[in-house]
Amino acid sequence: MHHAFIPAHGLRPTGTHHEIYLSDARRTAPERLRTILRQPVESS
Repeated sequence: MHHAFIPAHGLRPTGTHHEIYLSDARRTAPERLRTILRQPVESS
């Protein structure tokens, strides 16, 4: 995300990223874990 997607779209990261866990790692098989990654960006 930081080295390929964001620069390829003419953006640069700003601020702190956020991780939102949709699955409970204690109860979910590793291949079924889901996380949303949010990174504030601005035009470069």
